Amino acid sequence: MKALVVDGYNAIHKIKHLQSMLDESLYAARKALTQVAMDYQRKVGGIAEVHVVFDGKDAYRGQSLSAPAHQVFSKTDDGDRTIIRIVRKLSSRYHVVVASDDNFVRNNSRAHNASTITISEFVAAIRKKSARTKLNISEEKKIDPKVAQEITKQLRKRFAI
Repeated sequence: MKALVVDGYNAIHKIKHLQSMLDESLYAARKALTQVAMDYQRKVGGIAEVHVVFDGKDAYRGQSLSAPAHQVFSKTDDGDRTIIRIVRKLSSRYHVVVASDDNFVRNNSRAHNASTITISEFVAAIRKKSARTKLNISEEKKIDPKVAQEITKQLRKRFAI
C-alpha cells in the first residue's frame, strides 16, 4: 500500500485553476486541492492515506478550529519540514509518494525512500486515468451495425415485440 503527501501551497500555485481561486478564497483553493488529492487516490488506486500539507499561521494555532480531514497545517514557515516528518513517519508502514516541485522536499523525501512526483505529473496522472476510463467505455460501446441489428432482431423475437 501507498501513502500520498502533497505540498499544498506549492501545488496550489502550480495548478492554474487552483491558483485562480486564490483571489476569491484561500479556503476554497485548499478544499479544491484536497479534492484533487482524493481524486488521485481514487483513480490511481492502492493509496491508503492522503495528507495535504499547508504552512500554517501561528496566530491561529491557539483557536479550537481543527483542520479538515486529510489537511495538515504546520507552524509558520515549517511546511517543508512537516512534510519530511510525515514522510518519515509513514515510510515505516507505506511506500510514500510525495507530490511537490520543491527541491528541499523532494530530496529529503527520497532520503526516506519516498518516491517523488512533480505537481504536473500529479495532475497528469488524474487526467490520464480519466481519459483512459473514457476511452475504454467508448470502445466497449462500439458495435458493428450488422451485429446490432441481429441483436435487436433476436430480442424482438424473444420478447414478442
